Amino acid sequence: MKYLILGGDWLTRAGFINGMPVKIRAMKDCIVITPQHTRELWGCLEGMSVVNINKQKVAQWLKTFPGALNDTGDIPVIKRGNGQTKA
Repeated sequence: MKYLILGGDWLTRAGFINGMPVKIRAMKDCIVITPQHTRELWGCLEGMSVVNINKQKVAQWLKTFPGALNDTGDIPVIKRGNGQTKA
């Protein structure tokens, strides 16, 4: 089995915290590791075309999401086809 151990202060400076969920993408000669942010999860809801969401329930779900999330506290503004803004 092959594995890679990463550690050091540079991880914190790069935005990673202990226990934080990460997204790993592997390509030929390249591995990309990015932190999983709540902003991205909100974007997943947008990608599923979820129009009417209960923001309080989603926020509660994000608090119980496996691992520690780097909650930036800012929910992205989503503009729908008619130009109306949903926050």
